[in-house]
Amino acid sequence: MNSVQLNTIVSLLNNTLSVQFIQDSPMAINGLQVENNGRIHKVALAVDATQKTLDDAVEAGADLLIVHHGIFWCGLRPIVGWWRRKIETCLHNNLAVYSAHLPLDVHQSVGNNICIARELGLLRISTEMERHGIAMAVSGIFNGSVGELRELYARITDSAVTGNIVNPDAPAGRVIISSGSAGPEIYRVQEKGFDTFLTGEQNHWVLNAARDMRMNVLFAGHYATETFGVKAVGAMLHERYDLPTVFLHNPTRM
Repeated sequence: MNSVQLNTIVSLLNNTLSVQFIQDSPMAINGLQVENNGRIHKVALAVDATQKTLDDAVEAGADLLIVHHGIFWCGLRPIVGWWRRKIETCLHNNLAVYSAHLPLDVHQSVGNNICIARELGLLRISTEMERHGIAMAVSGIFNGSVGELRELYARITDSAVTGNIVNPDAPAGRVIISSGSAGPEIYRVQEKGFDTFLTGEQNHWVLNAARDMRMNVLFAGHYATETFGVKAVGAMLHERYDLPTVFLHNPTRM
């Protein structure tokens, strides 16, 4: 069976995703979060490092799990109970864990935002909404109506799409995409004059703001908009190292 050194993969991911240069939540802890014995034979990809995801990775025979949301979102806490079980699952089963949060949203090749834009067939794709020197969104032109965009968005995310549509038959026009929970950026989006805003998690007051501003906003779910990046990373590793990969689908309704 083909194998690759763990530090080789970690170095590739760190350099590709620029994890050391992108400012993120202190709980993200981007990069290698748990090491194994140093060899990788199979890679699992997932959005969240939940207990079920860790168990599924072990069952699939993976020795590296790459996730978007790592194991430390719970913050610093005693290693007891459910938290101890998560750590034990990794250490007792030789499972390394690598996480890339914001670096995997914004990357211009394998990031969630750019992958969604390409799947939607947007034209004239460009980066938008810089924060700390990092473009937090991408934009482009959709040649079709808002209703057609909603249908395609639901299809590529395999998720029900909610939100606010002013007129489903009107052109979708200039579309801006920011995955996950980017809804609170709605005011910046409106100020920049975009016609349609695509994001993940629906927020109560963001939906009301969209209604007040008569703005097209489509929510496909936090989870559903963040499967793209890890899948793209898996494809990259498979192509480069000929390693078998598996995507572990454990969705939420958010």
